[in-house]
Amino acid sequence: MQPAAARVNSNSKSSLQTYFANIIRAFSSKRRAARVNPGSNSSDFDARQLCLWLATLSSGDLSVNESAAARPGSVMITTVGSANDALWSQMERAGWAQRIALDDLPMAHVASPYAFTEAGARAVTAALAELVARKAKLTGTVKGFDPRTAPEQVRQLCGIFSWLGLRALSQLTLAEEARPTTAEAQARQRDGILALKEVTRGVSMAGLYIAEAISRGPDSDVGRDCLERTTKGLRYAEQCLTEWADEMRTHQTGSPPLPS
Repeated sequence: MQPAAARVNSNSKSSLQTYFANIIRAFSSKRRAARVNPGSNSSDFDARQLCLWLATLSSGDLSVNESAAARPGSVMITTVGSANDALWSQMERAGWAQRIALDDLPMAHVASPYAFTEAGARAVTAALAELVARKAKLTGTVKGFDPRTAPEQVRQLCGIFSWLGLRALSQLTLAEEARPTTAEAQARQRDGILALKEVTRGVSMAGLYIAEAISRGPDSDVGRDCLERTTKGLRYAEQCLTEWADEMRTHQTGSPPLPS
């Protein structure tokens, strides 16, 4: 991601909100019923893959993994087909998680319990530390941002910007490394990659808007306008990323996305 240093035209009719709304509309119309082969990834699940998968999670799902890593062996329960269910099933293949049998058979169709092994807890802890470092690096690309002096709104937006930037890049990497085996799935993959590249560009634009707000003064009319556009744009970015993560997970597992 390039440093967020260039100026933006704050009076432009094309806002970040419109940018992401157009992405959602364009790629929603291209959805297909293709299914990606669950075993189609080109490499085994390792520390790098773990870091990428963790970066695609919501803050709530991420906190579950952080808490569980602090208590290896503690049982975690999620819904079948959820983001954590997909992650933990991958970790099980690497010997980093164990699926726990449920005595209540009806619950087995809706609940998915796991526990991290000692090795898995160490791997998650290391991956989370790596994500924090990468997030800080992305925050550093916003020209003029100083966390010691920046207003609270600017600090919060920089945090959201860096996390969504990391999430977009991670989802894009996973999509590019998938190896679908059918023509339909390959077409679906191409659509996803195009969408994620556009979202990544959009998040970079948000960094430019934040830098412009800092340059003009966050309390100035132009600064407030830039921050408002950034807030709306990043909401759309998160919506795009969540929709595509849900859809790719559906195509990998065959399970419908969970209601939000």
